[in-house]
Amino acid sequence: MSISMTDLLRSHDLVKNPFTEEEAQNDTVYEELINESSYTFNHQSWDRFFGDPPGRGTSILFGIKGSGKTAIRRAMEKNIEHHNAHADDRILLIRYTDFNDFLDTCRRKANSGRQRHGEAGLEDYGLTQHLDAILSCGVDALLVELERDPTLLERLPPHQKQDLDLILALYLRGSPDQFGRIINAYKPHLAVQYTLGARLSFWMNRTGNAIVTLGMGPLLRYIFFKRVAQAVDREILVRERQPHDSYIAIQNLPQDYLRNLNLDQPQWRNDEDIRRQFMHRFIDLCRSMDFRQVVIIMDKVDEPSLINGHKGRMEQFVWPLWNNRILQLDPNLSFKMLLPSQLYESVRKATGDKANEARFDKQKIIYPFRWSNHQLYDMMSDRLRICRGDRHTPYPLSNLFDQTIEKEKILAVLEKLRQPRFVLNYLYRLLAEACANQEYEPDQPVRVNREVFYRVTANIEEDIKEYYQNLGENPD
Repeated sequence: MSISMTDLLRSHDLVKNPFTEEEAQNDTVYEELINESSYTFNHQSWDRFFGDPPGRGTSILFGIKGSGKTAIRRAMEKNIEHHNAHADDRILLIRYTDFNDFLDTCRRKANSGRQRHGEAGLEDYGLTQHLDAILSCGVDALLVELERDPTLLERLPPHQKQDLDLILALYLRGSPDQFGRIINAYKPHLAVQYTLGARLSFWMNRTGNAIVTLGMGPLLRYIFFKRVAQAVDREILVRERQPHDSYIAIQNLPQDYLRNLNLDQPQWRNDEDIRRQFMHRFIDLCRSMDFRQVVIIMDKVDEPSLINGHKGRMEQFVWPLWNNRILQLDPNLSFKMLLPSQLYESVRKATGDKANEARFDKQKIIYPFRWSNHQLYDMMSDRLRICRGDRHTPYPLSNLFDQTIEKEKILAVLEKLRQPRFVLNYLYRLLAEACANQEYEPDQPVRVNREVFYRVTANIEEDIKEYYQNLGENPD
């Protein structure tokens, strides 16, 4: 008679299966371990990736699929959340991890204004599109912080209220209704309060302009703001917006302020200087609101439908951001990139202009991102412990195996599996096979016997070999 998984787990005092989840994003066991460890990641690369103080410094980590890139990202996110809850000098975390919407919108808008044959693609998504997308994600992150603490707006001087007004108008995403609702909610808080003298001067100037222009001032003003709104809609490719909505959002900003930014001019779609100026203003805004550091975390570049794990397309997508003028743009701005290991070859072989532009010698490169068999053994033992009724007493992984299976043999298998995701899959299969092929003995822990151990081990080694061949990736 076979054993139920519930009986197996209960025989080890396990309240849930420690090996069910392979993806860190949904892994509640991993989250409990992170909380228990004061929001740190138990790997030798953690300090170099995380930085000191929290989030400080640009780091680029290259790892194989399943090696724990998303897990280290989750640890960083939890650590920063904890820091922000207990510190005055907070960190603004910008998650640049969901690219499909930006890429699809960019391709659609580029195609609509295309003058040459062929579909728009990744070649249209350059550095300025990355920076536009990051600023859009930054607006999302900042709005979350403002909802938590509306008093942050009170710390902004008048000129920075104008900057925030502009950044919201340019980069806020959402449907027209949502966009209008948020813009209208923040307008009263961002309006500059002028003195009586300044108001009189303003109206005298407007009256003078009306006389000089024979009453055409309001019309000229309308034409100027419509031209800016149309340019904004045309030149920012990563988000959809109707020019009328942009016009409503910017119409109360001073004309001279917008003229100095040259936003009414054509062809600033790929103007890096304009985007760097926006990034500096955004960072200064954050600093004025007591955010010590702005941290941009980039992950999952292999997942967008336009890329679909293809090495060449991943490289084409990421290369524009490997630009030292951006990666070292401001001491209060840090990039944390979690990238597939295939891209490290591009870094290693970079020469000439590309190498000079990226200046990888100035970035903290983490490669290889590996786990030893002992680290994996301890990690799985911790997962077992945290899932038991008594979560404070150590429970070694070997307790799941028949006593005739030495720890060295378990370690030898872990050495071949190498990645946490493969180990989790392997252990789950072991337990499932143990349930299907063993008799239940009451009051005795259900253990993986030798037959199940060797059969499942042989099968998963073949599966992993085929996996790497299909992926075109070297596990070393």
